[in-house]
Amino acid sequence: MEDFVGVKIGDVNGTAVANSAMQVDDRTNGTLLFDVDDRTVKAGETFDVTFKASEVVQGYQMTLNLNGLEVAGIVKSDKVSENNFGVFDDALTVSVDGENAFTVTFRAAKAGKLSEMMSVSSRITKAEGYNAANNRLDVALRFDGQTISGVGFELYQNQPNPFINKTFIGFHLPEAATATLTVYDETGRVVFTQQGDYAKGYNAVTLDRALLTTTGVLYYTLTADNDSATRVMIQSRN
Repeated sequence: MEDFVGVKIGDVNGTAVANSAMQVDDRTNGTLLFDVDDRTVKAGETFDVTFKASEVVQGYQMTLNLNGLEVAGIVKSDKVSENNFGVFDDALTVSVDGENAFTVTFRAAKAGKLSEMMSVSSRITKAEGYNAANNRLDVALRFDGQTISGVGFELYQNQPNPFINKTFIGFHLPEAATATLTVYDETGRVVFTQQGDYAKGYNAVTLDRALLTTTGVLYYTLTADNDSATRVMIQSRN
C-alpha cells in the first residue's frame, strides 16, 4: 500500500475538539473501549490491526501514539476511508462517524508487543466518543479483553504558540489530582507558578502576558503526583 496523509478534522457530534488546547466541558459518562488483539510483531512486518468498539456508537475520535509502528494504509469500508485519518511521524489521528470498527495496516519499524507500541492520546485530536444515547465517553484500548490502556498524564503544547497577549496550556490527568504549573525563562528563573486541584480528564490554564515578566523562549513544567512533563513556548514582544 502507498503511504498517505489524511486531512479529516474530527467532529463526531458537532462539538468535537480538533485541537487539544481548546477549552470544553470535560465531564464524561464512562469509557468507550476498543478491543484489539494483542500480538508480537517482527521488525519489517506488515500487518492489519482492527479496532472494534465495545458498544454501538454515534462516532468517535482520538489520537493513537505510535512507538515503532508506521502507518502503511487504511482498510476501507462503507463509512471509513483515508479521509478519516491523519498520519504523523509518531501518531495517527482518527475521526469516524456511524461505524463501530476500523482497520489500519501497520509496518513495524522494530520488534515488539502491540500493546506496548500504541496508546490512546489527546495530544493532536482529543480522544472522545458518543454512544447511542448521545453521552460523551472517554476512549481506551482493551488488548485481548483484559489489558486496558487509556489516556494517561499528558501535557500539551500551548496554543497559540508563539503568543503575544494570551495562551492556553492544556493537560490531561488520569485521575483528579493537585497539579503545579511552573514557567521558567532561559536562565532557569521561575517567572510564573500556579498550583490547583484539577479534575480527572482535560484541564487548561490561561496565561496572560501580564502574568509573565519576560519574553522570548520559555519552558513550562507540569507536575502532578509522580508525573512530570516539560514543553517549550515562545512569547513574542509584539
